[in-house]
Amino acid sequence: MSGQGFKSEKEIEINKKNRKVILGIFGIPALVFILSTGLYFLVSSKTVDMGTVNNGALVVPPLQFAELPLMNLDGQPFDYSKPEPKWAFVVLGDQRCEGNCERMLYIARQSIIALAKKMNRVRLFYVTNNGIDEALSERFKTEYKGIEVIALKDSDVRQLFSPVELEPFKASTFYVVDPRGWLMMHYEAENTEQDTLNTLGKAVVRDMKRLIK
Repeated sequence: MSGQGFKSEKEIEINKKNRKVILGIFGIPALVFILSTGLYFLVSSKTVDMGTVNNGALVVPPLQFAELPLMNLDGQPFDYSKPEPKWAFVVLGDQRCEGNCERMLYIARQSIIALAKKMNRVRLFYVTNNGIDEALSERFKTEYKGIEVIALKDSDVRQLFSPVELEPFKASTFYVVDPRGWLMMHYEAENTEQDTLNTLGKAVVRDMKRLIK
């Protein structure tokens, strides 16, 4: 009897351990899913501001920029992954890029230059619906050497941004796309005073130095 009782207690202990293992196998993934889903909704509702981790504001959920029907100005498909995957600053604008648009291009360009040894890890894209005029083309050749101009319909841009509460063409804004093509962060200047732009540029550089490995 005592042997059987001892055996029963042992079996009970084994069963308890087995239940813990089963709960661990199925419970941990479920917990991770619940926590990640909860965090997503907290960020989406702005209850938690993930932007405090970076100086830029995170785009939640991130948007797949590289899969859009991107084109060169000559009408040829543009492959975001070539010649090699890189981070990118993206400025959306029209044929002329004046005013706030020009200031965003300036901040993006200066931020890349300020990255010094890491500057070759970041590209600058100008995305436009109707191409660019001759004056802007000349400015790009002289002031923005290496900039890549992409043709993309406004409707495609709005479709891309449909999952998030952001106005894609809002003035004084530019975007960050990671090497895999995900648009994951944006910067917005509160005003166009030089001190504000300088402060924003420094914030961009601090973020990118952390992001670029």
